[in-house]
Amino acid sequence: MRSSRHGSPGFRVGGFVSIALGLATLAGCSTDGGDPTGPGPGDPPAALLALHSVGQTMQGYEVSGEISPSGAAIDLGGLFDGDAMAVGGDVTDLTVVVTESDFGGDRALVVDVPSRNSVPVTFPDETVNPSKPFVVESRGSAFVGGRASNSVYELSITAPGTPPVVFARDVGEFIEKVVVTNDRVFVIDSNIDDVDFTFEPLGNSRVVVFEISGELVREIELPGLQATNAVLSAGRLVVLNAGTLGPAFEPEGNGSLVVIDPVSLQLSGPFPLGGNGVSIEEGADGRVYVAVTSDFVSIRTLRFDPTGPGFVDGPENPIQTRDANGAPLSCWAATALADGRLVCATFRSEQAGELFLLSTDGGFIDSTPGGFGTTDLEIVAP
Repeated sequence: MRSSRHGSPGFRVGGFVSIALGLATLAGCSTDGGDPTGPGPGDPPAALLALHSVGQTMQGYEVSGEISPSGAAIDLGGLFDGDAMAVGGDVTDLTVVVTESDFGGDRALVVDVPSRNSVPVTFPDETVNPSKPFVVESRGSAFVGGRASNSVYELSITAPGTPPVVFARDVGEFIEKVVVTNDRVFVIDSNIDDVDFTFEPLGNSRVVVFEISGELVREIELPGLQATNAVLSAGRLVVLNAGTLGPAFEPEGNGSLVVIDPVSLQLSGPFPLGGNGVSIEEGADGRVYVAVTSDFVSIRTLRFDPTGPGFVDGPENPIQTRDANGAPLSCWAATALADGRLVCATFRSEQAGELFLLSTDGGFIDSTPGGFGTTDLEIVAP
């Protein structure tokens, strides 16, 4: 396959956390949409992590009947320009991996949250442009794709600083995410031309499937363009095809979701988004939350059930996310607690954004100041 160079398409933006060690379990228990009234008396708070990419920090939050920061932010350094993180461990022993493109250092950071220390990890190739990371706790490692090198790397989180090893080379044209499950490695390839920074699709996006041993299983063509991310939810791989941009970088409205059974490799979809995809997050309620836009100003939040599969709140009936005044709220990223309540992050680069705690139907409960340019949210395991 053709070698590509560094860069990233469209609306990608450039990118923690101190959590009180006493946090224990996620709030609530329902996995069917949840109880909008929130946690019951005596229920422990949930732990949430946010990556404030433009502000170059990570921040922890405690969520109970309200949402509030937990400790001070962790500074990721002045050159940090990543936009995604991967979490391993629980609130008392938490390791987070974040990646930077070659513009910011072409490396990964392994952050030990309790000690607030981060260790930089450099890749064996000269130019990598690392993709979104994925932690595999059973292996004590994280898998990362190289958009520029067309390679997949595995780096240690138990021995941070150890040079990553190459898992596979000549994979795809522009790797956006690597997901590991059921002893298989799924490489999400956006299949775009980044040699001349045009980022034009070379065809439909693809998923390249390997056994964990490194043996190639299959290359799957997806019914969609510009795959930018994927999450593993309810045992299914849900891929976000963000869609394409027009000559003036306007969204062309052709984003979609595709669901892959990781065992049979059967595809379901596409499920059109009615716009372009901005972000995708796995909720602790077993649902997937997708931010969709038609203009990059107003953003709609969709709720998707991967077991159906199908939308619970789809393009025609998005979640009615609202602020304290009842005005529509644009969530750059959104996720859900186990009880179905939502956490919504607004994206501001010129000033700090906000994090909102919302009911299952999007009604305002509480908010707290966030950081500059929030791009990723993670619920932390108990």
